[in-house]
Order: sequence, then structure tokens, then C-alpha cells
Amino acid sequence: MTGKNDLLQKFSRGGVLLDGGMGSMLIDAGLKLGSPPEEWNRSRPQVVRGIHEAYLKAGAQLIETNTFGCIPSRMAGFGLGEILSELNNSAVRLAREAIDKLNGSGGDRYVALSVGPTGKMLPPVGSATEADIRADYEGQIGCLTEPVDLILIETIFDLREGLIVLETAKKLTDAPVAVTMTFGKNPRGFFTIMGNAAADSLRELERAGADIVGANCTLASREMVELAAVLRRSTALPLLCQPNAGSPTVKSGRPVYDQTAAEFAEDALRLYTAGINAVGGCCGTTPEFIREINSKQNAG
Repeated sequence: MTGKNDLLQKFSRGGVLLDGGMGSMLIDAGLKLGSPPEEWNRSRPQVVRGIHEAYLKAGAQLIETNTFGCIPSRMAGFGLGEILSELNNSAVRLAREAIDKLNGSGGDRYVALSVGPTGKMLPPVGSATEADIRADYEGQIGCLTEPVDLILIETIFDLREGLIVLETAKKLTDAPVAVTMTFGKNPRGFFTIMGNAAADSLRELERAGADIVGANCTLASREMVELAAVLRRSTALPLLCQPNAGSPTVKSGRPVYDQTAAEFAEDALRLYTAGINAVGGCCGTTPEFIREINSKQNAG
């Protein structure tokens, strides 16, 4: 585990490379659609560790744990509520083991706890309360006994939920906290499905104490490049972007993404040029995508 300031300084310098998709990789390895990926931290740890190793070999400096949906209410729905702590902490250990195997003491490789949205809707859209949302995040982040280098809160589509989880993470851990929201594009600009504007969202997160902010998912890499200019004007904080590998189509019941790794990597370099400090991949990206970015970075 690195010091908080060390990692933030690395982000501030820029050029940080994250890993890519986890869920799509697990599906390729046999995970059935609708099954909880987090359960594989216990039943098939070698597969999860192997995915981390593949991303590290491709050049990723920061890898995310297989914990995107590992909150109490969701795990209880799968009958896994009693092993919530085991699933979260084993995920951190698997990521750390992958780093240790490939890099000895770890060097400049880092582990981020992946924290996704609860999926619950606050009024007026839904009936969830702020207490409901907070309890889920306290359950996930509060159960950690394994140290992480970063709490990465991602794919947030309601700014109110983003502020709740940010406050919760700040209360429960000394690790730096990143919040990335997911925006779509319409004629008026970039907004979440709840109507939160990209620029306003980042300014609110910065005021609330986020260490790193940004965007992930929903957008393909070319659209993310366009969004990057908006994000950079909105905050002085380090920025993180993780686009999807294009737009998916469903084939044989599975999403298939249409972008090539080379195209994605070219846009990743444009993101760095636009002032984005850290770049990785979201849905549909694989170690090939990260390897291609790393290769183009080194060539430049």
C-alpha cells in the first residue's frame, strides 16, 4: 500500500494508466449473465487473479478489485450477504497477489477498491432513502480489513448518491477517494440520466472533498474526448476517464463491442492531451486495449 500523497502526486503528474473491463472478461471466462461476478473471488479466485495479471502485464499501473456491486443489499439478494466481508477483502488480496507476483514488492502498481452504484433510486424517481444508500456503502467500505491505495467510486448516475458515497468513504477510510460519473450526450451537452450536468457535477464533488473526479462508462472513446474538454474546464482536480469500447450490439445473448484496440488507444492519447490525468477502459475493453495504450504512450 502506498501513501495517500504518493498516489495523488502520481495522478497530478498525469499519464496514469488503469486497467480495463472486469465483467466482460469474466463473462468470456464462463460467468453466466445475471450471476454475481464478486462470487468468483471465492469460488474461482485463480480466474480473477489471472485477469489482474493480464492487465498488469499489459502495462496497467492501477488495477480495480472485482467488487463493483459488492454491497450488502445486492449480495443478500444472491444469498451471499453473510460473506460480504470475505468477498470484498478477498478481492483486494487477489489484486495485491497479482502485483506481488509480477512486480515483487509492488513498486508503482496500485490497487483501487471498485465501488459501483447501489441501483436504488432516490425520490422522486424511486423510494430509496439516503439512509438506505448510506447503509449499503458503509457495509462495503466499512468491512475492509485489507488496505487499498484508492477508493474508486464509479458509474454514478445521480449526483446525490455520489455525494453520499463520497462522504461515507471519507468517513471510513484514509485512502484517497475518486468519483467518476456516467454521462450521456444530448443536444444540450453531457448529462447523467438524472439530469446532472457534467460540469456542475464535478464542481459539486470537488467542493465535497473528492480527491479525483471524472467519467466512465456509457460513452465511447471519441465522445469521451469531447467530454474531456468540459471536465477539464470544470475542476482543478486530477481527472480520470474510462470510456467503453464503442457501442455494443447483442449477439447470442451477449454484448459485443465494435471498437478496435488501436482506435481506442488513439483516443486515449487524445484524452491525455486534453488534460485527463488517468485513462483506463470500461465495458468491452480487454488487456489488448491497455497494451495498445501503453505501447503508444511509450512510443510517444
